Parts: sequence; C-alpha cells; structure tokens
Amino acid sequence: MSRGLERLIRLVNALPTGFTAHGIDLERDAAELTALTNENARVVGNPLMYSEGDMREDLTFSGVDVRSDVIVVRESAGAIAGWAWVMPATDAEKPRAYLFGGVRPGFQGIELGRHLFAWSQDRAEELLDPFPGATIQTQCVEGDQRAQRLYVAAGMRPIRYYTDMLLRFAERPTSTNLADAPIPDDYRSVAIADVDSEALRQLRNHCFADHWGTSSMSHSDWRDYLGAESMRLGMSEAITDAQGRLVASQLTSEFPQDAETIGRVLWLGNLGVHREHRNKGLARLLLERHLIRSARDGYEGSALDVDAESLTGAHHLYESMGYRKSSGAVRYILGDAEFS
Repeated sequence: MSRGLERLIRLVNALPTGFTAHGIDLERDAAELTALTNENARVVGNPLMYSEGDMREDLTFSGVDVRSDVIVVRESAGAIAGWAWVMPATDAEKPRAYLFGGVRPGFQGIELGRHLFAWSQDRAEELLDPFPGATIQTQCVEGDQRAQRLYVAAGMRPIRYYTDMLLRFAERPTSTNLADAPIPDDYRSVAIADVDSEALRQLRNHCFADHWGTSSMSHSDWRDYLGAESMRLGMSEAITDAQGRLVASQLTSEFPQDAETIGRVLWLGNLGVHREHRNKGLARLLLERHLIRSARDGYEGSALDVDAESLTGAHHLYESMGYRKSSGAVRYILGDAEFS
C-alpha cells in the first residue's frame, strides 16, 4: 500500500460519521474553497481576501501536484467542511514545505483541523524525505489563536513575524507627477515590458539571497509569478545604470477583492536593489514613484508586507514614507530555523 493511500485511510478513519475525504476537483471546488477561506479570514480579523483566480493560481503553482498535495473533507450534506494542502519548495538551497488549509467555522471544535494538519504534515515529510535538514512551515494572522494552538501542539514554534503596512493618500499628500521624483542622471527608468524577464529574475534572486526564508525563484516559478492575475506590470518599474545593466526594480500588484476591507489600493512587491547600488536612494525613489503612479490613477493608497526582522531594515524606510501597520502574521516552523 502506498504512503499516500495509508495517509488517506488514516484521515478517513478519524473523521466523524458521514464525513468523506477526497482529492480536489479544481473546476468544482475552487469557488467553494475561496468562499471558505474568506469566511475564515473574516472570523479571525484578517482583512485580506482571496479571489477565485488567486485560489486557482496557488493550487496550480509550479511544484504543486493537486492530485497528491491537496485534500478536501466534505460533511454529510456535501459541503466542504475543511481542507489542507502542501506547497513544496524543494530547492537545493533551503528545502521546505508550506502547509495551508482551513476548517469552516461551523465545523470547528470536532478536531477536524487536527486531522487535516496531520495529513498535511505527513505529506510534507514525504516530499522532504530526500532533503536532510528541510523544514516545514506555516503561517497565520496574529489574532488566530486557534491555529496557533494547533501548530504548537504539532511541535512547531513561532520563528518570524510579518507586518502588513498601509499608506493612505488622504493622510499622506502625494504628487501625481512622476517629474517630482526624477531618476538620477547616471540611471535610467525602464518599463518592465522592455526588460528581459531572465535578467529581472536574476536581479530578484540576487537582491533577496540574504533574506531569511527566501531562495532563488526557478524559471517556472518566475513565469507563474509574473503571469498572476494580480500582477500589474504596467504599474511596475525597473532601473538600469548608465551602461544599461539592471540594478533595481519594483513589481506592483492589485487585489480588487480587498476594496471593501482595506480600500482600493495597489501593493508594492519585490522591491529590490542590487547590493552594489544600495544606499543611493534607489529603493526610496522607486517607492515614491510607485506612490505617484497609484495616486495619479485614482487609488486610495498603497499596501505592502515586510519581514519585521528584515536585514535591510526595510520597515524603517516604509514608516518614514508614511506606511503604518494594518495587520500582522506569525510564521511557525518545524525544523532548523537557521537552515531555512
């Protein structure tokens, strides 16, 4: 009997009478899983919502095998009561696996979360068997005490804290003219559409190589990331030096489904500056130009997330620009944190 079948049988035997467990049917289940995820987010005070497109992209991201890495539990009437999935990041640098999932609020308190977590942990361990020293990680918003108790019971510990930050133009006057944030004479602004995708990937990997929990993005991961429905490449920007070498970039995203909770904002993502060009004001410049574009196009503000212990002290830059904490998340880990 395969390990996957044994894992499924253990889960089925642990479920209450009338509950069933099975693999995901993406076409059938994506909308319901999106609704379940958003329902859970509202319960724990997480203002960030999923779209069905986000859900589909996450479950088909490079490396995820929906046949083996995702499980759905239905109650006797057929509705999804809970689910779990594992996203492997089995690269040679920092092999790890991330655990995701949730239980519909009406079905909490019957240990369904514990059984689903055990399923996902076992699947993660199976995926990580060939990688000595690999870690298992998961994350939740700061106020989700139920999830944190589950993680601790499974032997995990909190290891990192992340902050979502929000800047509102109503509180921070912002120009709508890019000429107010000029590029220095020895640099050039380049539209992302005119940048070689591979050069952009290499710059991203270089800029984030010294960040905790971050490893190089593969060609397929990078393609999926740039092709996400949330990506706004037309609002993004790169900077080259006088010789045309790519030295800095910022990629902008938008999640329209969050308009009711945090407003119509753009997200700043993957803001990176080559190490040889740091401390020259390029990160602040790209950030200001991102804000100008956002204000010019009628958005209410800008949002971002940052590692509270970032080596570059990025949160200090963001605070100085007018960003303020809007919510936070806690990362939990099983394994050697230094290795990850």
